[in-house]
Amino acid sequence: MNNIKVLDKLEIHYYLTDGSHSMNAFVRNKAEKDLLDALRKIGELLDSELEIETEAYQEGGLKELILIGFLGTLHYLSPSINDIITHYTTKDAVVEELDKKIKEETLKNLQLNNKQKELELEKDIDKKLENKLVQKYISNFYKKIDDYKKVEKIGFKDLTNNSKEIIVERQYFKNFILEDNVTIEEDDEAMIEIISPVLKEGKYNWRGKYKSEKIDFSMGDTKFKQEVIEGKHTFLNGSLILSSLHIKITFDEFGDEKRKNYSVQKVYGTQEIELGELKLRDIGKKKKDKDLFEKQCPSLFDLLDKNENKND
Repeated sequence: MNNIKVLDKLEIHYYLTDGSHSMNAFVRNKAEKDLLDALRKIGELLDSELEIETEAYQEGGLKELILIGFLGTLHYLSPSINDIITHYTTKDAVVEELDKKIKEETLKNLQLNNKQKELELEKDIDKKLENKLVQKYISNFYKKIDDYKKVEKIGFKDLTNNSKEIIVERQYFKNFILEDNVTIEEDDEAMIEIISPVLKEGKYNWRGKYKSEKIDFSMGDTKFKQEVIEGKHTFLNGSLILSSLHIKITFDEFGDEKRKNYSVQKVYGTQEIELGELKLRDIGKKKKDKDLFEKQCPSLFDLLDKNENKND
């Protein structure tokens, strides 16, 4: 670490079962790569290039010392790097106290006398401390450690300032692990232009165009699928199906859309060309009759609403 001032020394303490002093090397190296990637990203957020080294491992469970130096000038966050990495790795335990400390130290050192500037800076600090990529790296770190049952808990300690060690118990590892979320949408009147039908048996996806978007979808209407295999439906350029389409949308841990899966549950009818006649199947005729009945016969709730409006 030539010509680089060492700013911080961070101790990571793995508490192991049965007083052991060794860990699986692959687990540890893969997990700590994610931790190092988190540190590197934090350096980018601080407009600084970090230089990171490690000291020899120590016993007492298993301790690793990470030495962090920097190249460049920290943008404005004045607390130690250790405070910020601790914010991410132990946030459920100390988030309010540590966030307050980081903000207070930063604002104090900048000596702002304008309340509006102070509020704007606090928002910017919050944004930097909630970086999605850093959260992802920390999630990966805990996921790998969580899968390794030998680790009972992990301690983080800022040796530079001789701070108190903060412990994260195994039962809380999952609090840091980000999960995908899934939602199901249904379009019960989906018109899909058929690009590639499946004309033989097997679990093959169809290809079509839905709302100007090309999609691959599974055909869940087994009766219609069999009719197609038996040659009872002809598909020409521009052929469409009226269907009940289920759309399974998977969002990543940050709420961003990750992927979509399409599945046709029922085929109500077919249309040979875009402006051609829609030919309803039996299931489609039943749906049409049901929709018409519901339209002409108001529900109890509709009647109650009307009565309430009259009373008003």
